[in-house]
Amino acid sequence: MNLIINLIKKSWKILVGIIVLVLSIITLSNIRKRKAVKKIDKKINENEKAAEKLQGKIEQVEQQKNTLKNKIVVKKKQIKNTKQQKTKKPATKHPTNKKSTSAAKKNIISKTKKK
Repeated sequence: MNLIINLIKKSWKILVGIIVLVLSIITLSNIRKRKAVKKIDKKINENEKAAEKLQGKIEQVEQQKNTLKNKIVVKKKQIKNTKQQKTKKPATKHPTNKKSTSAAKKNIISKTKKK
């Protein structure tokens, strides 16, 4: 016991220095960890912001895609209708009886003559 006390009295500066060194190493490692964690958190936040922007763009693209699909469906229906109308035979027109002026004159005379 006496030996330990004498050893401590002679080398107390070295022991305190070792303790301070250990504590400073622990403190510095904690500081480095905190800095690394802050950097990682910052990168995560930047990535989340970028992901949110991209998600918004994706939603816009999907919305545009849906509207274009609807427009395409409408155009296809219009094209189909016009093709059907093209392939349909035109309605036959009743031939109009063209009367000449002499036929009209005879008609008028026959109706106006008194019998």
